[in-house]
Amino acid sequence: MEYSLISGDSHIDLTWMPGDLFVENAPDRYRDLVPRVVEKEDGPHWIANNIDIGVYGGLGFGFRKPQRGEYKRIDKMMDAGFYEEGPHPTTSALRLRDMDLDGIDGEVIYGILGVGRWVKDLELTSVIYQVYNSWVSGFIQEHPGRWAALACIPNHDPIAAAAELRRAATIGLKGADFAVATAVKPLWHGDWDVLWQAAAECDMPISFHSTGMNTRSADDMETQNEYDLQWRLTWISLLQIAGAEYLASVIFSGACERFPDFKFVLGECGVTWLPHILNRMNDEHAERAPVIGVPNNPSDYWFRQGYTTYQTEHGLADFVPMVGEDHIIWGSDYPHPDGIWPDSKETISKDLEGLSETSRLKLTRDNAGYLYGFL
Repeated sequence: MEYSLISGDSHIDLTWMPGDLFVENAPDRYRDLVPRVVEKEDGPHWIANNIDIGVYGGLGFGFRKPQRGEYKRIDKMMDAGFYEEGPHPTTSALRLRDMDLDGIDGEVIYGILGVGRWVKDLELTSVIYQVYNSWVSGFIQEHPGRWAALACIPNHDPIAAAAELRRAATIGLKGADFAVATAVKPLWHGDWDVLWQAAAECDMPISFHSTGMNTRSADDMETQNEYDLQWRLTWISLLQIAGAEYLASVIFSGACERFPDFKFVLGECGVTWLPHILNRMNDEHAERAPVIGVPNNPSDYWFRQGYTTYQTEHGLADFVPMVGEDHIIWGSDYPHPDGIWPDSKETISKDLEGLSETSRLKLTRDNAGYLYGFL
C-alpha cells in the first residue's frame, strides 16, 4: 500500500467499545467488575466496578453526552456524520470512511488507557487491558496496513507489565502505551528496567501519552461544579506540558543509557516546549554529571531514542531544527474534541508552512511509518 499521510496519534476509547466485550472475555472472578453496558432511562451507560461512569458513545475519552455548541470541533464532527450510523471508532468500515474523508492512509491507535481514571483497582485494570489488547489485535487485522495498534500496559507491577508487552508483540501489536500518573512507582524507578528491557528486545516503542498535569481542583464539590469550565480549560491548556515530567524521568532514570535500543514516545505532548526543557536538563546534567550516572547529555538520548507527537502547533516549523525532524510525529487525535478531524490536511498546511517537502513528509508520514512498521 502507498502512504501519503499517517496519523501517529489516533484513538479508540472505552466509551466506544463493544458493550459486552469485557464480561464475555474476563476471568470469572472479574466478570461482575469489568466494564459493561446497561440500559438506563436516558440510554445505554457504562458500568465499571459497580460504578456508573457515564453514557455509551460519550465525548472524547470521557462519558458525557456530546452537545452541539459545547465545542466547535464537536459541531464539525456532528456535521460530518460522526455520531450517526453506530460507533465509528470501533466499526472498521465507518472508521475507514472517516479516515478517507480526512485523507489519512494509516493510523497508530492508542487504546483505553484512560480506564484507570474510573477503575482504581490496578489489578482489575490490568485484566481490562489484556482483554482490550486481544480484541484490538483482531480489529487491526480486518484491514491490514491501515492500522498499527498500541497495547495498553499494566502499571501495577513491572514484571506483569513486561509480560503483557511481550505477549502483545506476539499478537501483532506495534508498541505500548503506559500510564505514568497512576503507576505504582515513579517512572524514574529502577524496577521498571524489566519493562524497558522487554521493549528494547521486542522492538516495541513505549508511549507515555499525556493525561495532563495534576491540576488543582476545588476543595468542595459545590465550588468545583461552579468553576468546572475554568478547571477544564486550565487542565486542557496545560495537557502537553505534562510530557516534560515523562521526558526528564525516563532520561534521568538511566533507562536510555542501559537500553540503547529502547525507544519512547511522548504521546500528544507537543513540540515547542521541548528545546527549553532539553536545555534545562543539559544544564542540570553539566552541574551534577558525576552523581547522576548518566554519561551523555540528556539531549543526546533524545536524538537517539525519543519522539513526540502533536496535532497542531502555531509556529511549529521554527522549532523543528531544535527538536529534530526525525523525532516529531503528527497525529490527528481522532476522534477527540481537541483533535483536528476532519480538517487534518488544512491544519498541516498551515502549521508546516515554510518546511521543505522532505521535512514535511517526515513529520506526517515517514517517522510514524518507520517506527510502527507501515513502511
